[in-house]
Amino acid sequence: MKFDLMKNMCTLFGLGNFTKMPGTLGSLVGVLIGILLIYMFPIYIVYFIFMFFLLVSFYAIKIYQTKLGKSDRSEIIIDEFVGQMLVIIFIDLSFIQIFSAFILFRFFDILKLFPANVIDRKYSGHFGVVFDDLIAALQSIIIIYIFQFAYGKFY
Repeated sequence: MKFDLMKNMCTLFGLGNFTKMPGTLGSLVGVLIGILLIYMFPIYIVYFIFMFFLLVSFYAIKIYQTKLGKSDRSEIIIDEFVGQMLVIIFIDLSFIQIFSAFILFRFFDILKLFPANVIDRKYSGHFGVVFDDLIAALQSIIIIYIFQFAYGKFY
C-alpha cells in the first residue's frame, strides 16, 4: 500500500506511464497546478505547498527507486512537476512568460547544462533526480529575469 501511494506520487497518478514524453507531461501539469495555486492562494501559501511537494518528491522517489532498483526511471515525473512549478512561482503570469517558462525549463531539463549534468552524473538517487530539475528551474528563472531586465516586461 505504501509503495502504491509512492508510485502514484512519482508518476503523478499514472500520467508518467501514458506518454512517450513523460517529462513534458509532468511539466505541463506543473504549469497548470502552479497557475491554479497562484490564483487560489496568497503567495506565502503557494511557497508552503511547493515545499510540501518538494519534500514529498524526495521521499516518494526514494521509496520508488528502492523497490524497483533503477535510479531515474522515465515514468518518475514528480521532479519535472516540482521544477516547473518553481519557475511558475517566480514569473509574471502573462501568456508569453508562461510559455517561455515552459520552453526554457524543458530545454534546460533535457540538455542538463552545467551544473545539472554534474548532479545527474554524480547522484543517481532521489536527490540527484530532483536537484537536476531544480537547477533547470533556476536556469530558466535566470534567463527570464535577464530578458525582463534587458527589455522590460514582455507581454
